[in-house]
Amino acid sequence: MGSKARLAKDIAPKINDLISKNNISTYIEPFVGGANMIEHVKCENRIGSDNNDYLIEMWSKLQQGWKPPEQLTKEQYQQIRDNKNKYSKELVSIAGFCATYNAKWFGGYAGIVKTKIDTYRNYYDESVRNILKQVEKLGDVQFLNVDYTYFSNYKNCLIYCDPPYQGTTQYGTSKDFDYNKFWNWVREMSKENVVLVSEYNAPEDFNIIYEKTLTTTLDKNSRKSDTEKLYIIGEAS
Repeated sequence: MGSKARLAKDIAPKINDLISKNNISTYIEPFVGGANMIEHVKCENRIGSDNNDYLIEMWSKLQQGWKPPEQLTKEQYQQIRDNKNKYSKELVSIAGFCATYNAKWFGGYAGIVKTKIDTYRNYYDESVRNILKQVEKLGDVQFLNVDYTYFSNYKNCLIYCDPPYQGTTQYGTSKDFDYNKFWNWVREMSKENVVLVSEYNAPEDFNIIYEKTLTTTLDKNSRKSDTEKLYIIGEAS
């Protein structure tokens, strides 16, 4: 949910250009989620973090060669959902993000579905195959299970933030997000780093350097159009 896969081809080149122009050696993505952006970023050091420990364990284990199950039935999905402590974190993550509709954390089982044109799609299989392709591009990424504030003392980095969008369905395990605290943190970090934020809206002191309207699928019966924007304080240099 909130996947940047469709925007990566537009945003990643901007990130790479800023990394090159500012001679930056460390790229940080504090809300790495599905890693759809970081896989396209070119930087000497790449750090992807998230406060969802299941997600980070999944990426770490995939880096080490772990292979997810080829199939996951509805019954298995429900067992894992209701008994998370009995299963490995990487398996819980696969169930919670790949066997569910639109990658919403345990948002309802999505396996093989009949489409409107009488064909069938295996959403779990598609999700797992996509993740395995990504892992090939994530070999040197350092994955951390930390909150974004962990990076408060970092300097001379490019930090790309894709936080839970204000006013939309929350994803992951987070239910509360302090937006005022976040924007103040971005302001402070922008003093000695290049900080970019993807959001629909931002405080008035932030400037839009990119925007695009996309149709977002919230669940199998709900679609809406929103304009994704990329923000920065001051001018991109």
